[in-house]
Amino acid sequence: MDSIIARIRNRGCVLMLDFDGVLSPIVKLPSEARMSSATRQALTACVKKMPVAIITGRTLPDIEKRVGLRDVIYAGSHGLEWKIDGRVHRKRIYQKTLSAFEVARRSLLRHAKLFPEMFVENKSYGLALGYRSLSAAQARRFRVGATDIVKKFDRTSRIRVIDNLYTFEIMPDSEWTKGDCARHIYNTTAKGSALAIYIGDGLTDEDAFRVFAKSGITIRVGKSHTSFAQYYFQLRSGVNRFLHNISDDTNPQKHPFQKKFTLAKGGGNPGTSTAFLEKI
Repeated sequence: MDSIIARIRNRGCVLMLDFDGVLSPIVKLPSEARMSSATRQALTACVKKMPVAIITGRTLPDIEKRVGLRDVIYAGSHGLEWKIDGRVHRKRIYQKTLSAFEVARRSLLRHAKLFPEMFVENKSYGLALGYRSLSAAQARRFRVGATDIVKKFDRTSRIRVIDNLYTFEIMPDSEWTKGDCARHIYNTTAKGSALAIYIGDGLTDEDAFRVFAKSGITIRVGKSHTSFAQYYFQLRSGVNRFLHNISDDTNPQKHPFQKKFTLAKGGGNPGTSTAFLEKI
């Protein structure tokens, strides 16, 4: 860990993070997600010393309001929309893809009505159906029905399905991924040999893990044998300590990591063991 912190301090970095599960704990209702005061303090310290971007599946207005920090780059809808220096950018999506997405959206919304306890988040560039509150039997029924609905659309319709962390989500597919957005943000803001740091916890974060597999530092919250991330934190609290470490130049021992950690050989490939950054 000391060598990683030293690299960051010597070269500088561009810090990019997901929100839910990384800066905020996972909650049953996404509307209740909040950063703790400790996380906000650590993130604020980072913003003062390095470019910081939050790249999330939430909409751009939602993540801006939820975080509320100035001088942060915000990217919403899994990277399809982002805001840098006060200017909002959006990727163009083909009309055929948008039309197919709207048909799929309406079908899934009808299906969701069969499960009143389900959380529905209807977004411009996506539809997220949270089934964390359903019983195991209900969740199976919902997922089978939802999968049957999206199977009706052929590959040319370009609808992306993300079934992860008790959320079934669809979005218009495009060649622009969360990883492409992260790379664009890095290329726009990096100075000199600054390192790219990306921290995430979900399937769409794998796009960014692959992009920075050889050129940056990629960290997953929660261990996964199928992840492309080079390192992982066992618990989300590891994110706070990491942010404190990379932002605190004067006293690196103020928020110390445990000294023992395992470095992987050939990390960043699914199926191999990744480096365990910290034991909480």
